[in-house]
Parts: sequence; structure tokens; C-alpha cells
Amino acid sequence: MPNENQSEKEILASKLLNNTITPEEMERLECWYAEVSEDAPVWNLKDKSPADLQQRLLNSIRSKINVPQPKYRIGRYLAVAASIAVIGMACFFVFNQEHVSTAPTMMAKSSTAGKIIKIHLPDQSIVWLKGDSHLDYPSKFSDSTRNVTLRGEALFEVAKDKKHPFVIRTSAYTTRVLGTSFNISEADKSFRLTVLTGKVSILPASEGASAKNNKPVVVTPGTEFVVNNPAEKAQIVAAPATDKVSILNGTEYDMNFENTPFEEVRLRIEKKFNVKINAGKDAYQNCFLSADVTDQSLDNTLKVLSAVLNAQYSINKNLITLTGGGCNS
Repeated sequence: MPNENQSEKEILASKLLNNTITPEEMERLECWYAEVSEDAPVWNLKDKSPADLQQRLLNSIRSKINVPQPKYRIGRYLAVAASIAVIGMACFFVFNQEHVSTAPTMMAKSSTAGKIIKIHLPDQSIVWLKGDSHLDYPSKFSDSTRNVTLRGEALFEVAKDKKHPFVIRTSAYTTRVLGTSFNISEADKSFRLTVLTGKVSILPASEGASAKNNKPVVVTPGTEFVVNNPAEKAQIVAAPATDKVSILNGTEYDMNFENTPFEEVRLRIEKKFNVKINAGKDAYQNCFLSADVTDQSLDNTLKVLSAVLNAQYSINKNLITLTGGGCNS
């Protein structure tokens, strides 16, 4: 097993000496070897002979380009130089291929006036894009943050992920969350952030989401961060009940069930998450459910549903199958 303190070069060289190296790893090793002088030490391998390593590498290089063993020293140098030149060109293509941009495809969604578009993001977050708005997001989020850009208005249900903050950029502000639900509305020179669940931090866009020594404003559930125009100072106020009603209008955000028939619950889950639930014929017709799965991901919603029904579930793409459990008549 490789020592964690070994460099990748040492590990690959060890694999070469043990005849366990793959063709792809051999290409990388030859590329590194081609970068050093023939007479320079290659790597400090414990209990391994650098001379043996060099000879094996040279033999491998010669075999790949069919350079015959030279009879004279000057010929040997020329052969090695030619080998290194050829391997150098090969390295260009190997490393070029490895470093080809793997940036995910950027997606763009726009809504027309008066229409709401439901968008499922790669992390299971849901965005309700309000009328006459635009959202840009990647087909796959990065390893560090989940970044999207909004113009207009949208209701966000962000999947919880403490290791990957969710960042929404607008022209005036940068909003950062870990997992929560909130509505952002930016129109002309005004900006309004209404938090439904969780906590949301916000900064002026000019300061950036990761600027040092910044002091983000934290907005809590039931409150709004409001800026009516750039000349006025931002305010945090209690969110009127009417605002929440208008924010949720036209969405399937509310998933609070109180003694609700299973069939209604099933249909609402299917509509919200764009899935199909196969529950068998009349298997749960006598079930009435009480559970609040508002602001929950599909996975969490199914866990709650199966627990309430004492059932099991399986997922195959967009088809969910429920088995077992049930309710007494």
C-alpha cells in the first residue's frame, strides 16, 4: 500500500518496478522523466535503485518508438534525445487532454410575464422562477459551492448541504445559504429578500460572497431584507402575511398535510418533484397522513412518507415504487 507521504511520482515509479503500472500511469511517468536530465537523480525511492528505474524507463521509451539499442555512446545520447523529444510531444497531448476544461454546461431558464417555471437543480434544490425572470446555473455544481445567478424574482427551496454553500448572485446583492427556503425579488432599483425557513446571509454584490473582513447581514425566518432604492439604507422588517401568500401563489411549496388522504399526498408529491409513484392498486386507499415535508428534498419526503405508511420505497429514475405497510380500514 502506498505511503501517504509519497509523491505521485514515487508511487508510479514504485508501480513500475513492481510491474503493476497501467498504460496511462506509464505515460505520465515517462512525461515526468522526460523533463529531467539523464544524469540527474530521478526520485528518492526507499530500497529502490534509481539506475534500475532509469534503465526500465529508457527501455520502455525505446520500445514505444522503436529506437534500436545504440552501439556508441554518442548514438545513445542522440537516441535518448530523440526519445525525449517524441515523449515530450506525447506529453503535450496527454496533459492537454487531461487539462481540457471539464467545466459543466451552463443552463439558462427564462420565464414570460405572468408564468412560473419550476426548475430542479442538480443538488435536488427547487427554484420557482417567477414571471419575466431569468436564472443561470451549471448542469453540475462545483466541489466547493453551488452558484446561480438570478435576474428578476424566484422562490428557492435549497437542499441542505453544509459542505457546499448555495450562492445566489443578483446585480445588487449576493445571498449565501446552506439549506433553507426564501424568496428573492429584484426589480429596477429595489431588492427584497423574504426568508421562510432557515437563516440567510446577504452582502452587497460589490463585496462578494467570500470577501475578507466583510460583515454579512443575517436574515431569519418571518423577516424581510428590504431596499426600496439605492439611496436608502437596507431594512430588516417583519414579513407581512400577505407577502407570504403572494410569494407562494402558483407554486407547490406548501407540503404540510393534516389528515390528508394518501391519494392527494401522492399527487402533490408527483407534481412537485416531477416523479411517478407506483403504490399498487388500492394498497393505501385507507391511509390518511399528517406530516409537514415543506422545504424538504425528494429523498427526505420519501423517507417521511414511507415511515408514516410503514412501507419501503425504491427509486428507478423518475419512478418511485412503494411496497409493504398500509393502513387498517
